[in-house]
Amino acid sequence: MSLALPVAPLAARDASDIDSGYFEGRWAFIDEDCSAPTNWTLISGGNFVSEDLVGIWTWREGELVLNLDDLAIDEESGEPGGRFRMDGPVTLVDQDRFDFTIAPDVYQLKRCP
Repeated sequence: MSLALPVAPLAARDASDIDSGYFEGRWAFIDEDCSAPTNWTLISGGNFVSEDLVGIWTWREGELVLNLDDLAIDEESGEPGGRFRMDGPVTLVDQDRFDFTIAPDVYQLKRCP
């Protein structure tokens, strides 16, 4: 005879107390495959790399801050993408998933192997 214990799903929680090491590695948007070139790679020490984006990332006071250069050329204007910043709070969904809020959008990311 075996006893089965009910398993409660992990509740999303505030991420302000987690270590920046949580974010290191490859991440994909929840609806994308981990082999997609648009994956985000957050490298220890603060470097950020994606298909058409490079820059730096920091984790401070419960917010993920991305300072990025868009390397893509706009198809209509022919102009380079330029620099931009994304910053906002993070909610941990579980060990391998978080939501990154840049109002009004919420980017849902999953960890890639």
